[in-house]
Amino acid sequence: MSFDRTALLDDTSLVGVEFCRRYAAAIDTWLAELYAEAAGDLGGVALLARGGYGRSELSPQSDVDVLLLHAEKVDVSTVAERLWYPIWDAGLKLGHSVATPSQALSLAAQDLETATSFLDARVLAGDVELGEHLVTLARSSWRNDSNRRLRELANSVEERHRRAGEVAFLLEPDLKLGRGGMRDDHALRWAEAAEPGLLEVSSDTLQSGYEVLLSARVELHRITGRHSDRLLLQFQDDVAAAMGIDDADDLMAAIASAARSIAWVSDSTWHQVRHRPRRRR
Repeated sequence: MSFDRTALLDDTSLVGVEFCRRYAAAIDTWLAELYAEAAGDLGGVALLARGGYGRSELSPQSDVDVLLLHAEKVDVSTVAERLWYPIWDAGLKLGHSVATPSQALSLAAQDLETATSFLDARVLAGDVELGEHLVTLARSSWRNDSNRRLRELANSVEERHRRAGEVAFLLEPDLKLGRGGMRDDHALRWAEAAEPGLLEVSSDTLQSGYEVLLSARVELHRITGRHSDRLLLQFQDDVAAAMGIDDADDLMAAIASAARSIAWVSDSTWHQVRHRPRRRR
């Protein structure tokens, strides 16, 4: 069973959030059909979307990040092969893993990226109860260990900013990883999931700026055909035109404004986390 995304990529009326959701929904439908063929009525197995795919935020070159979850003593090796190869054959970038609930939770306890991926996870196909139970446990564990997790997040944000630089002030910013970029918005939402009420503003306050960055990322991926989030000078006019913006200068002004808004909330939040007394669990 093949998957063709050409029509989605060619439909330039689909931009930003709308493109991402339509693309994710198309992948959802296709993977559910693949799963039905691969697993049949095999019990104790579920397919989950995680990370950006879990949020239904698939840009044209985003990874399709999935977990094949299975109960203890259920062999899913054949199911995995039948799932992964058609995805690779379709030319999609696949992030995949296979685990039992205990294995998944154990890895999440040790690895920050795995832990945050479950905060955005959702069940695509298979044993819904099995998948949703894992997601519930992972999110509960995240909240119960909020003190450690928030400090890990704060450290990861600081290190990422050091590597990627500013979004608002660089000529060729990293739309996702830079300071004020999309990952800062994600980190703030993960922080709020660890400690509700931590953010001093509503997450909706960040949404308009985030959508500017997401729209630019979608068009950058569509124009270049590459998984790169650095908005190079040579592509800025084309991205601006695709977004209905007059020129590269106006595009970069909009991106800088969006990034400054996100960075302000991010800086304030992580300063608060770093400088408050350690709390008992």
